[in-house]
Amino acid sequence: MKKNSTIFSNLKSRKFKVGSLATAITIIVVAVFVVINLIVGQVTDKFSLNLDLTQNKIFSLTDQTINFIKNLDKDVEIILLSDEDSFAKTNSYFTQANSVLKKYALNSNKIKVTYVDVVKNPTYLNEYQNENLNENSIIVKSSDRHKIITVQDIFDIQRSYYGSAITGSKAEQELTSAILYVTSDEQTKIVLLNGYGEQDYSAFSELLKKNNFNVVTISLLTEDIPEDASLAIIFGSERDFDTSSIDKLEKFLLSGNKSLIYAINPNQKEAPNLNVFLERHNIKIKDGLIYETNMKNVVSNTFEAINEYVDKDYKNELKNQEIPVLMPYCKPLEATDAENVKTLLQFSKTSGILPKGASKDFDFSKNVSGPIPSVLISSIKTESEKDSNLAVVGSYAALLQDYLSSNALNNSAYFINMINKMTNREDVGITIESKSLGGNELGISKAVADTIGILMAIILPIAILIIGIVVFFKRKNK
Repeated sequence: MKKNSTIFSNLKSRKFKVGSLATAITIIVVAVFVVINLIVGQVTDKFSLNLDLTQNKIFSLTDQTINFIKNLDKDVEIILLSDEDSFAKTNSYFTQANSVLKKYALNSNKIKVTYVDVVKNPTYLNEYQNENLNENSIIVKSSDRHKIITVQDIFDIQRSYYGSAITGSKAEQELTSAILYVTSDEQTKIVLLNGYGEQDYSAFSELLKKNNFNVVTISLLTEDIPEDASLAIIFGSERDFDTSSIDKLEKFLLSGNKSLIYAINPNQKEAPNLNVFLERHNIKIKDGLIYETNMKNVVSNTFEAINEYVDKDYKNELKNQEIPVLMPYCKPLEATDAENVKTLLQFSKTSGILPKGASKDFDFSKNVSGPIPSVLISSIKTESEKDSNLAVVGSYAALLQDYLSSNALNNSAYFINMINKMTNREDVGITIESKSLGGNELGISKAVADTIGILMAIILPIAILIIGIVVFFKRKNK
């Protein structure tokens, strides 16, 4: 009885009550955290609770993409042919691609993301027997059509003698392009003209396709420009056009509501027929090459310089107008009719023209004559209700891969925006640049890093110490 009396006495003691209360509070706190963790785990499946602190938001979608997918009127399914865990853990680029992939469903109730392990479900591919599908391929499909994205498509891959390496992510670029393709009711047709020694336009053609243009090629020597084409492009031709081809260009433009872009080859031989055609529409190509004397505007040499935006209508849709367009080895242009011709881009006031056949002692600084137009667009009156447009770009090199893919330049964004406007597609085209996970772009800003460092190294330990001291003295005085 005495033993039981002692037990009951201990149970009624103040020490036991305080200890029991502390134990109960500990259990409740632990239980609350477990419940919160479970709730957060469920919520993050439907809402993005991640904070992307990277400098160029590599784990997030751009505002362009978010605005686009929020207004979708068709259901879209994105199917990744891989187990999510295996895909995401391949390396940091795959982790980033998977994070971007999941953001589509989080930002649009019209998009569903599905992971299919084709090793465990080999029969799933029966529907796509004629497609070149592999593990990690992505299928983007709507009720109307589908598009296949390979794992090579979603990354910038640099190849060298020593092998290949991933240098950037194109996950958002590819996925948004595919969604645009499978949900669009129709595609604007663009024709690339061949027959006169055109340069390699593969990178530019690919950019157009990713922006949901239907790109076709024809030989102007043997074919007419299709009537259903909205835009035709001459890409750095080496030779002059014959009169028959010039007539085809005129016929195309005069049919009304058509556009033509002539991207000049600075090394082109004499082209009297093309020159007469252009001058008929108030644009003149002058001799020589444009150079820049202000080193702040120069990239690698005096003939490779950034341009100024001139016409507001053709720059307003750019998401970042602080990023420049680079125009390398450019021919000088002149508008012979200010009323019907607009300057879109130009070299600065400190630019000049190196004459053809200039002597070695040519004084660059004493022959400054800027600003000098590098892109002009002429409005052509037709019998149709709508006018046509003829744009001349001073150098086709501005549309090559190195300049189109550079995050430091606006070449891809500007020229897609220009083509969208010329084809009356201002609100359709979306240009997403590739993102690098390397170098400085991976890190957070110095200010944020310093703040987090102070928080973790000083404030948090001091707060824990103060709480510990308060608890110690409270318990001691009880």
